[in-house]
Amino acid sequence: MARWFLVRHGETQWNAEERIQGQTDVPLHETGRREAALTGKRLSDVRFAAVYASDLGRTQETAAIILGAQSAQAPEVQTHAELREVGYGVFEGMTWSEIREKDGRMRDRQFVHDLDFAPPEGESFREVLARTAGFATMLSERHATDDVLVVAHGGSLRALAVGILGMPDEAFWQFRGLRPASISIVLQDGGVPALTAWNDVGHI
Repeated sequence: MARWFLVRHGETQWNAEERIQGQTDVPLHETGRREAALTGKRLSDVRFAAVYASDLGRTQETAAIILGAQSAQAPEVQTHAELREVGYGVFEGMTWSEIREKDGRMRDRQFVHDLDFAPPEGESFREVLARTAGFATMLSERHATDDVLVVAHGGSLRALAVGILGMPDEAFWQFRGLRPASISIVLQDGGVPALTAWNDVGHI
C-alpha cells in the first residue's frame, strides 16, 4: 500500500498580499516557515521513500523544513519542473482586483474557467494538466507501494490530483481551496487510487 502526501508550500509575502505568484520565485516568509514546521511535525513519523518538489524555492524550502522534523534520515529532495505552478505571465505580481482592472475579460467567471485560456506570456490550465500527467504516471510506476512526499503549488497539485485519479481535465475545477502547508493524501493499494484527505490544515 502506498500513501502519496501532496503538500502545498508554506505562505509567502505575496500569498499574504493575495498577489499572483505563478512561476515567480518568491521565498517563504516567517509565517510560511512556521506553517512548514508544523506540517513537518505532523508528518514526522512517516518514512518517505522519496521526496519531490517543484524547482521553485518556496517548495524546496518547505520540503527541507518538513524533512528536518523527521526522526530518521530522510531522502534527498528531487526537483521537477513539471510540478511548477501555473505560469500567469504578465499577471504575476498583481492582485486579482488589479488583474480584473487590467483585463476586463477576467471579470467573467466562465472565461476565467476556460481550460485553454492563457494570459499573455503565461500558460493555460490544460497545459499544466498535461505537464503534471507525466509526473502522475511516474508516481504510479515507480512508487506503487511507497510513501512519498510531493511539495508543490495550489494549481499544480490540483492538476496532479486530476492525473493521479484518472479524471477528465474538466475535473480541475472540482479541486479547490488548497491552503498554504495543507496536506492532501492519495491512497494507492494496487487498485484505483483514492483521495483520502484534501486541504487538511488541522495541524496549523
